[in-house]
Amino acid sequence: MNESRSKIVFYALWICCLLGSWLLLPYVRYLEIVSPSVSFKKLFLLSTVQSAIFFGLICWGSYSFIRKTDLTPFPTDIPLKRMVWAGAIAGIAVGFIIFLLDTILFKNSLLSGTHPPFWIGLLASFYGGINEEVLLRLFLFTLIYFAFGKLFKLETGNRSVFLWMTNLLVAIAFGMGHLPAALKLVSPSPFEIFRVLLLNGIPGIVFGWLYWSRGLWTAMVAHFVADLVIHAVLI
Repeated sequence: MNESRSKIVFYALWICCLLGSWLLLPYVRYLEIVSPSVSFKKLFLLSTVQSAIFFGLICWGSYSFIRKTDLTPFPTDIPLKRMVWAGAIAGIAVGFIIFLLDTILFKNSLLSGTHPPFWIGLLASFYGGINEEVLLRLFLFTLIYFAFGKLFKLETGNRSVFLWMTNLLVAIAFGMGHLPAALKLVSPSPFEIFRVLLLNGIPGIVFGWLYWSRGLWTAMVAHFVADLVIHAVLI
């Protein structure tokens, strides 16, 4: 991908992240992350400013670091249709696995079966597929992998080791990132914390593998479809 086209892609991702932040607002209201006394207009303006700055920096940082690694988040040798189908199949599989674990292994969890209304889950799925993938895979995965490349000598023989190490660290961060919202609904306990980390860590590992092997678009589609299956279909 040439320089000018690459910049256009990152500008487009920044705008998409802004849209994703807007679509998350009904879910923010549903969880009462922000006090109900705050008007929706004020919440919208605050979200817009914060997201524009935060994801602007995230996209700029991703653009800077990716060029210094051997990662190819926007492959040109894989047809877009194949990336989308691979992401959709992976997302459906992940969604069903998480659903089964939640209903069998964690059936006694206070969070089990706690889902927003269909339309709120649908809108929030865009945030997961867009914003979380840009933040965690495009930025954090790339940053950690870049750091490994600076600290250690990356060669063909050990590249996969560092990719999986990076993937595991990002998956853990993905799980931990879901703890604040979950613990607003239930009191902290080892059982509930383990549930959140496991049920988010598994998809995090899958999405990370898709990111480095098939590109960002595949990871985005997989994340969106998985969230859709969990929050808007299997409810």
